[in-house]
Amino acid sequence: GVVLVLRDITRLRELDRLKSEFVMTASHELRTPLTSINLAVNLLRESAGARLTDQERSLLEACHQDVQRLRALVNDLLDLSKIEAGKVDLAFEAVQPYFLCTQALSIIRPQAESKGIALALEVPEDLPQVTADPNKITWVLVNLLANSVRYTRAGGHIKLTGERVGNQVHLSVIDDGEGIPPEIQPRIFDKFVHGKPSDGDHGSGLGLAISKDLIRAHRGAIWVDSTPGQGSTFTFTLPIAA
Repeated sequence: GVVLVLRDITRLRELDRLKSEFVMTASHELRTPLTSINLAVNLLRESAGARLTDQERSLLEACHQDVQRLRALVNDLLDLSKIEAGKVDLAFEAVQPYFLCTQALSIIRPQAESKGIALALEVPEDLPQVTADPNKITWVLVNLLANSVRYTRAGGHIKLTGERVGNQVHLSVIDDGEGIPPEIQPRIFDKFVHGKPSDGDHGSGLGLAISKDLIRAHRGAIWVDSTPGQGSTFTFTLPIAA
């Protein structure tokens, strides 16, 4: 019985590895034609825009938005497959959480302002340094903030907070958006799971799965507390630098 179980686990791991490699290869192959399509669409928008009818301009803009969504999906699939295959490189260093948070907010601010959403930073500048890959943690923060913008109505509020808890730093993204339905909450960090956004843009459905794997690679944890109609709080932990 034990031998059979071990064989089944080995087989499942091999299938999972092959799946990740296939997704990685397919994502690479899709990147080049998508880049060419994106360049062609942008060229048409810039050079022929004035000569197009309203209907043609609308179709071209829809094409542009679809290409951007496909590029984001391919990039997310590639990132996730690399993480799952253990091929993501993490450059750990001691870094200030306050710096990471200000970087993330500066990236997301234009998107929030376009919806009239107010951003607030409540992260003490003197929080202890954490051991992290700055680029990867900034990516996680931007992804969580972008989700909050996506699921918060115009005129809403998003807050980024931080505190020390024992030998960890906890960072939280808090919004007063639509919240997550109870039936989805246990699966929210799974691939292709998402709620109903206020702006109709679901995203790729991979951002939270990637965030979960990246935080785990940092020896941290990530979770969500959410009340439908009131908002959500996404929190993750990072170890304090020795």
